[in-house]
Amino acid sequence: MTGFVLLRVRAHRLLLAAALLAILLTTAVLATLTAFSGAIGDAALRHTLRTRSADPAALVVRSQVASREDESADRAVRDGARRTFDGLPVRLLSLTRSGTYALPGSRHADQPDLTRFAALDRSRLRLTKGSWPSADGSAQRRTGHGERPVEVALPEAAAARLRLGPGSAPVTLTDRLTGPKVTVRVTGVYRPADPADPYWRLDELGGRGLRQGVFRVYGPLLVDPAVLTGSRVTADGTQWLATADFEAVTTGRIGALRDAAAKGPAALVKSPALSGSPSATTALPDVLDRAERALLVSRSTLLIVALQLIMLAGYALLLVARLLAAERGGETELLLARGGARSRVACLAAVEALLLALPAAVLTPLLAGPLTGLLAGQGALARTGLHLDVSARAAVWSAAAVTALGCALAVVTPALSATAGVRRSVRAAALPAPLRAGADVGLLVIAAVAYWQLDSRTSGSGALSDDRSGQLGIDPLLVAAPALALLAGTVVTLRLLPPAARLAERWAAKGRGLPGALAGWQLSRRPLRGAGPVLLLVLAVAMGLLAIGQGASWNRSQEDQADFRAGAQIRVLGSRVPESEQCKVFGALPGVRAAAPATRFSMELSDDRQATVLALDMTHAAAGLLIRGDDGSGDDGGDEGGGSREGGGGRAAVAAALAPGPARREGSSPLRAVVTDAFLRAGGAKVGASMDVPTGKGTLRVRIVKAVRELPTTAAQDGAGSGASVGGEGSGASGGGPDGGAVLLDLPSVNARLADTGKTPLPPTEWWLTTRRGTADRTAAALRARPDVDPDQILVRDEIATELRDDPLGAGPQSALLAVAAAAAALAAVGFAVSAAGSLRERTAEFAVLRALGAPRRRLALLIAAEQGFLLGLALLVGLGLGVALTRAVVPLIVLTGEATQPVPPVLVQLPVARAATLLAAVAAVPLLIITALSLRRGDPTVSLRHDGSN
Repeated sequence: MTGFVLLRVRAHRLLLAAALLAILLTTAVLATLTAFSGAIGDAALRHTLRTRSADPAALVVRSQVASREDESADRAVRDGARRTFDGLPVRLLSLTRSGTYALPGSRHADQPDLTRFAALDRSRLRLTKGSWPSADGSAQRRTGHGERPVEVALPEAAAARLRLGPGSAPVTLTDRLTGPKVTVRVTGVYRPADPADPYWRLDELGGRGLRQGVFRVYGPLLVDPAVLTGSRVTADGTQWLATADFEAVTTGRIGALRDAAAKGPAALVKSPALSGSPSATTALPDVLDRAERALLVSRSTLLIVALQLIMLAGYALLLVARLLAAERGGETELLLARGGARSRVACLAAVEALLLALPAAVLTPLLAGPLTGLLAGQGALARTGLHLDVSARAAVWSAAAVTALGCALAVVTPALSATAGVRRSVRAAALPAPLRAGADVGLLVIAAVAYWQLDSRTSGSGALSDDRSGQLGIDPLLVAAPALALLAGTVVTLRLLPPAARLAERWAAKGRGLPGALAGWQLSRRPLRGAGPVLLLVLAVAMGLLAIGQGASWNRSQEDQADFRAGAQIRVLGSRVPESEQCKVFGALPGVRAAAPATRFSMELSDDRQATVLALDMTHAAAGLLIRGDDGSGDDGGDEGGGSREGGGGRAAVAAALAPGPARREGSSPLRAVVTDAFLRAGGAKVGASMDVPTGKGTLRVRIVKAVRELPTTAAQDGAGSGASVGGEGSGASGGGPDGGAVLLDLPSVNARLADTGKTPLPPTEWWLTTRRGTADRTAAALRARPDVDPDQILVRDEIATELRDDPLGAGPQSALLAVAAAAAALAAVGFAVSAAGSLRERTAEFAVLRALGAPRRRLALLIAAEQGFLLGLALLVGLGLGVALTRAVVPLIVLTGEATQPVPPVLVQLPVARAATLLAAVAAVPLLIITALSLRRGDPTVSLRHDGSN
């Protein structure tokens, strides 16, 4: 049997080689996607826990333990941290500090300058002047002049402001509670070795040395630990910062780690070793929740393209297998006529298919590692420097085995059906039987329903699904809907072939040349002969355009989200700069072109909804307002009520709508307001209507003059909250509720109206800074260096965009999209080549007769080129139309945020013309070469006619 199988393989080696190539390509891509999904998930989780989420993932413990030397407290905290981090290795940092002391020479007796003593870890400091404080120098010793001064070291910022340093006269500090005064002597000046070190989370000043607010705080004053164990200073307790080593964490451990982090702090504060009112806090459960949702979104993106590739590969293999079965039709009939059992013939086909699948199952898992590394070296992943574990896992071997077996089944299916009956030679129908029965219409209906369901889900709370136990999972509809739409659009192409072939015949009949007329007649006579390669190319082109559009739209969406979250190049959410000096301070920053004050508050609506009211100085903010053109266009109201639909978009349209008109001087007309569409729905208002807006200082009468889709910084997750962070995590809108929308007012107009009515103007709570090109980094650095501005209150648009673009879980799937598009083009080329060669081989006798009747070789070459060129052109044209339509319809539903919700502002679909043209050229290149080679192929008509006559 083995020898007979090998003889069959040798006889049809070209078709089997094509099938082997398709199986290898399909299995390699799917195995690589499996390896890539697992590797990028684990690496991205570790990257997130070590970088941008390192601070919230840490465990902070505070206790009134009087001494840092209390080893029992240290042991209790370390053990509790291990339990909180589910047994991971833990690094424990601690800081013991004193109570607050007042510095002499304060400007106001009731608001003295303050400081603290602290036993800092000297390995995290760099001494710039003098020497470290010593225990001997600070020892309590009474002399004739009293106690010896306590030796301290000052941070650089405090030393410069207080004009103190080594050699300065001793300074006496006053305990803010009931303790004795303490005299200190400065022996050195230090600065943090690494200001970004998590250790500085234990310092209330963040290692900056100075903070200015209602009280000006300096320090901490570095002392020897022995000072805090004695009675000379009042101890305030100890703080610990526990961080875990997440190097070995994988996505499979998220559940256990989250449960441990939720229970660990509560158990730790009950430890008898921690006295007073201890506290232990960590945001690790929330971090893991966000990471899990982002992981599911990433995997859903990969599953979407994988399912499309499976569909394309399955069709390509079925096409090759059908050609193989057709070529073996006579051989199969002969075997059956000579007594061969149908099961025996089917067994031969199955053995051949398994021989094709075996190399793929063995080799592709070994190739998955290098291919995964190649994907990781592209795009945003290359910029992050993320290291992926590319070792072949069990999941990769399983995926390769399942894919190879599936490909083998696709190859053997036509052969099994060929043994079920005798081949009949009848003229093929214009349409396949399923299409004549309306299968394509049914598929279109199913795809439309899936699209509608997906649209309703993604427009709600998210695109992930919950099972009965409440666990999040990937919504099958999110994965299947794009593939269903692609399949439905491709199948409908079959209905276009017969009318297109008839049109081609009529057009060719008008000419005088033989090639065109004969090609048109052949296409009209058997329109489905070229259906296989046409559908394959349509799938490849549509898949490629969908991948290009998804990647480009995702990149554009990250930029739009950064614009929306920031609102301006730099936004200062809060500061301790005196209100009277804010305009001068922020306007004088290096690189600042305009500084606009703003304030925001909430407005109660019906059904427990709240709207965000943003009052912004539009005169100074308009030039740098980051609003997308289509977000700034909408309904425009006239100056005297009523609404009209006018053009306009972006910052210019919004600024023009809020520009005060002559009626404002009368003092009685309502102020102008721009609202979002969500506000109109929530408040039951319309453009041109007037309403009252409570400000906290008084009620203002405003008139809605324009409605826009979205207003920057006013979504529920992007406003100015006290806990804002770069990238928007944890920065909720101030008072904004679900679906309440937003209202934009002009702050100078608001304050002028309040002043006219005797009310107090609204103070600015944030500042929007417009910077000159390329100077945002310098401006942000100057802001963060100020002691009266907290660094976490500064949002920089470019930093948000970089964080969004370089998020591994978001950027990772984008690197795989083009790889899948390339694989689709390769599969289409294989299928087209096999189909074209098989078609010409089937018509060898026909061409031999034409040659015998005197048809020149050049005319036959033109005939082949005309037929295949028509099919290629039709496939590219239909694929282009289908790909553009699907991209416009599907991409807005499958491009999601890390929270599995639709981005704000909505996705603006992008389909770069240059990339689309490159895709079309790449898909058409191999078929064009094949057509050229087949057209120039020379055959001997005598041999063909003799062979045909012998049959």
